[in-house]
Amino acid sequence: MEHQMCHLKELSRDILADIFVRTDGSTLASAACACCELHDVARDQSLWRQLCHATWPSTALEEAQHVISSSPIGGFDKFYANSYPLILHAKGTKPMPFKCPELKTHVSPSELASLVDVYYRKECVLSRILDGIPEAMNFSHAKDSEYNWNMNSNDSWRWYTNCPFKLELLSLDYDEFTGFYNELGYANNEDNNHCHGHDANDYSMELIESLRLSWVLLDKKKGKSVNLSSWKPLLVQRTWPFHGVYLIHFGSIVAVEESLLPHKLSQCTIIVRCKMTEGEGCPKWMEICMQMEDLTGASVSRSKGLMVLNHALNCLQSSNHLEVEQGFHQFEKKRREMMKKKQFRDTLIDIFCVTIEFTVFVTFCYYFFIF
Repeated sequence: MEHQMCHLKELSRDILADIFVRTDGSTLASAACACCELHDVARDQSLWRQLCHATWPSTALEEAQHVISSSPIGGFDKFYANSYPLILHAKGTKPMPFKCPELKTHVSPSELASLVDVYYRKECVLSRILDGIPEAMNFSHAKDSEYNWNMNSNDSWRWYTNCPFKLELLSLDYDEFTGFYNELGYANNEDNNHCHGHDANDYSMELIESLRLSWVLLDKKKGKSVNLSSWKPLLVQRTWPFHGVYLIHFGSIVAVEESLLPHKLSQCTIIVRCKMTEGEGCPKWMEICMQMEDLTGASVSRSKGLMVLNHALNCLQSSNHLEVEQGFHQFEKKRREMMKKKQFRDTLIDIFCVTIEFTVFVTFCYYFFIF
């Protein structure tokens, strides 16, 4: 080992940098902890910038460069360390200890930014940045404008914040959707067999094996970041009646305070809707959005959704995808158990109500015939 370190010391800084630029993040971080000679080279922000651009091409976009440079992140090495691991809900079958951060009563939509990258067959096919939460920012701006807001502004704002949380990165308008609708051959029987040798299961497996997604949430004010995606698809479904259109779910399980959600868990679901066509090199994206629901499957409101995102920035993380997948299995198991208990309670209530109704009916008939 000492012999190898002597050889490393003899290498020039340029040669070491040329070696490190070909490594991944974990190797580069390990090299920074090996010795003083490697530390300075491995902490070079230009190396981490290139690594971030290669991992998330969205960070190389001009708009993203402005967002990242204007936030107190502390360097691309910190951004990589926070954004590369995935949110961890559990390890094995035992819940991980988690201390929720102090609940903020208000989170400004303008403080958040989303950097999204979609990979297909190991090639990045879509990179976008969403600065803030546009719909919430526009609504808030209208609320503050005396010309665009009426006397019922408080009621309107309350209605808006209680609507289900949804953050749209990509969504086709009506004309584009109609174009897809016609292109799918819904009115043309010749195109109904879109697979031409591929069935639905073939495409489902293709999407599971080939499609990857990263959704990095950045708090521009605090300089924190987190990856809200599961990287691999959690669910792939074929939608009807639109032939060739598939619904893919990514996401994460976010631990929150009991005062925010009763069961202290929220599922952040990233929904991708795309069309698979024979001969195309890449799926055609129709929709990419984020939604949230609690353990019971109920939608989380916009106001609570912002707080969930704030909690996500402080969640436990892991680079072990197996641990992350086990966390999802645990969440789904807990959801199924809760639904079974709910169905059992509902059944008991129904039986009780029927018994009461029958008793009342028998009592009424008895007194009717007696008197």
